[in-house]
Amino acid sequence: MSLRERLRSGFLRVAGYLVLLVQSLPPLGVWTGLMTVPFASYLIMVFRSLPESLPRALREFFLSQFHLEEKVFIILGLVILVYSVVFLRMKKGKGLVTSGPYRFVRHPQYLGMMLMTLGLTSWSYWILRNTFGTGFLSPLQTIGVWFIQLVAYTLLACVEERYLSKSHGKSFENYRRQVPFFIPFVRTGRAGLDVLASIAIPAILLLLLTVI
Repeated sequence: MSLRERLRSGFLRVAGYLVLLVQSLPPLGVWTGLMTVPFASYLIMVFRSLPESLPRALREFFLSQFHLEEKVFIILGLVILVYSVVFLRMKKGKGLVTSGPYRFVRHPQYLGMMLMTLGLTSWSYWILRNTFGTGFLSPLQTIGVWFIQLVAYTLLACVEERYLSKSHGKSFENYRRQVPFFIPFVRTGRAGLDVLASIAIPAILLLLLTVI
């Protein structure tokens, strides 16, 4: 075995352990493991960027007739995230999971995470620009934190797919050809373009939310 093959084998082996750790997490419990690192970092940074009067900010958000789009993204993302994690845990040990939310995208848990944090980011951005208080981060820095999180989860999904391809072979390759990567109904047939679309489309959505 060449050096390159040994390095690749070692990388996939380590990634496989990390993926198994991620997939065994309890839904919305005390999360540990790799999956929580970008999301936990995101929440810490974003909530530190909100004004000091967080209860007032929460009342402003949930009781007002504004920010309807943000509320939809947050609630929809949370539902998708919880459903995907619970469904995956129920199917644990039964091989490659391709049913339930995994019929629509290969990584619905990351889709849910992206939608929820997209709504939170747009809300945080609006508060920092239009209401009371001064945040730890600027509005643009808050968006930057979200974008870094989006890239991190997209890369993590790619690592998972390397492991799944090695462990499930043709079954996963057939599944990958039929089901979109990250965004529903977006399937280019090229892995690189799918990854770019998974980053570009949410970024455009956030831009529209924060500009309009």
